Amino acid sequence: MTEPRTIAESDLHAYVDGELDALTLTEIERWLAEHPEDAAKVHSFMLQKRLMHQVFDEGLDAPWPAGVEEMLTGEPRHAWWPGWTKIAATILLLVVGGATGWGFTTFSAQQAHAEKTFVESALNAHAVYSHDTQRPVEFTIDSGQEKLLLDWLSARVGEELMTPNLAGAGFALMGGRLVADKGMPAALLMYQDGNGKRVTLYCRKAFEDKDSTFKVISEHDMVAFYWTDGPLSYALTGEMPRGDLLYLAQMVYKDIDS
Repeated sequence: MTEPRTIAESDLHAYVDGELDALTLTEIERWLAEHPEDAAKVHSFMLQKRLMHQVFDEGLDAPWPAGVEEMLTGEPRHAWWPGWTKIAATILLLVVGGATGWGFTTFSAQQAHAEKTFVESALNAHAVYSHDTQRPVEFTIDSGQEKLLLDWLSARVGEELMTPNLAGAGFALMGGRLVADKGMPAALLMYQDGNGKRVTLYCRKAFEDKDSTFKVISEHDMVAFYWTDGPLSYALTGEMPRGDLLYLAQMVYKDIDS
């Protein structure tokens, strides 16, 4: 049997950019299913691509600064200036672009504390409620009641929530409850598979003001992947190998972002 080739990072970028043929696409997707670290890279590349479009797409049709087009297309005034006006114009465009789109990102102690508080709250909520045999959720999902749960939690959290569908991985929504996150309301949604294994999705108003890639934390037997997407921050927590939980986290992300 022929061993599968090693997938290079250039292959992952081609996958994100939609540049693969059907056969190679299938090969890459099979590789990602078995290599969670590369799957996390792909998620990061996709988010970066989306953020770049959000930042720069609106500026594609913006008028050029006065005089730049003339500098790029016009003839130099002196023959002994071989291309210097075009170089200067290019530099000017880069400076203008930098002023409107790029900046240095700072990571403050306040941000680090907010992130730590959020994920600790998610881990604590999972530890307390996922092993509760009497009442793991405050609002049990029965026929036709999912919308009632979402309306109630959305009103309390202050943002519109949704319940990702994890049926493809064998997990069904049990229900949810309202929990407290340092004085802020948060929602806890609980899923269970046919073997009784449970995962929880913890969400509240975003603890940071920009979208983020997946981050992971392990504590005791628990693993949590957490990220920010739009107005909400999410943490998916379970007691399983990282690769298995990453697969579920990607399903959640895709469903929320669709």
